[in-house]
Amino acid sequence: MIKSVYSLLRARAVFAALGLALIAPATTQAQIPNRPAPTNLSQGRGVAQGASFNRGRNANVTLNLDGENFGLELTEILPSNVRGQSPARVQYRGAITRRTNDPTNANSFSLFTRVRSFDSSANLRIITNTTGTCRIEVFNSRVLSSDCSTIADNSKTEFLGLEQF
Repeated sequence: MIKSVYSLLRARAVFAALGLALIAPATTQAQIPNRPAPTNLSQGRGVAQGASFNRGRNANVTLNLDGENFGLELTEILPSNVRGQSPARVQYRGAITRRTNDPTNANSFSLFTRVRSFDSSANLRIITNTTGTCRIEVFNSRVLSSDCSTIADNSKTEFLGLEQF
């Protein structure tokens, strides 16, 4: 009988040790700070022209910042009476080379970037390993303007935001 009690206690100790071994890594992982989520400045509406935006088109712009990296996407706003047509879209991704902050407004700044990839609905392909630049103006968390281009053909796009004040 004493042997079976010791066996039962030993089995409980083994299960307790296994339980702690499973809980400890989860606790350790929870204590590691997560990488901050990308800042998403999804406001901006205006007129885009170039690349897949011929003759200037109404467009929404989205700017994503993730540390020293950026993503800028412009998407055409189609009129409500247009059906069956996909909106024009352009996307630039790369690294921020310089940021100039507005000392009076923390949400206002200018970005100067190096483009590494370009994607356009006009050619339906993503061009990676390209080079180019973007200059992006942001005021009060709204993208006011951008001017981007790469060495790829038909990759220059200008965006001018509408008055938003």
